[in-house]
Amino acid sequence: MEGLGARAVLNYVLYEFEVGGPSREVVEEALRIAQRELDELQKVVKILQELKVYV
Repeated sequence: MEGLGARAVLNYVLYEFEVGGPSREVVEEALRIAQRELDELQKVVKILQELKVYV
């Protein structure tokens, strides 16, 4: 995984699985976290596209 957010989400899942064992709740929370990261990255892409006009 390249992105910091992607690695963080996977590290969270691995840690939780190691500490408490695999669970649907951990996977569901990881999906929510990943979706929030995607939403934020989409905002960043939009800002960068707007900035590109000025440089």
